[in-house]
Amino acid sequence: MSSPEQKNYAEIERLEGLLGELRANAPTEQTTEAIREIGLEIAVAIREVGAMLINVGWEQSYAANRPTEPADE
Repeated sequence: MSSPEQKNYAEIERLEGLLGELRANAPTEQTTEAIREIGLEIAVAIREVGAMLINVGWEQSYAANRPTEPADE
């Protein structure tokens, strides 16, 4: 099973491919709007990946800086 990060990276690659196809064709009003929408979707996917990386960083930082608890006797 793929992780959320892998799914987002795959989605970004798919959208970049679609964007390349749209740019290769003669521009119309519809292709311009499609390019805008694809750009927005790429931005959202990148933001989600960044948020996941930040969460992982915070979790690692918290775990590294957490004081050790004395053992109960």
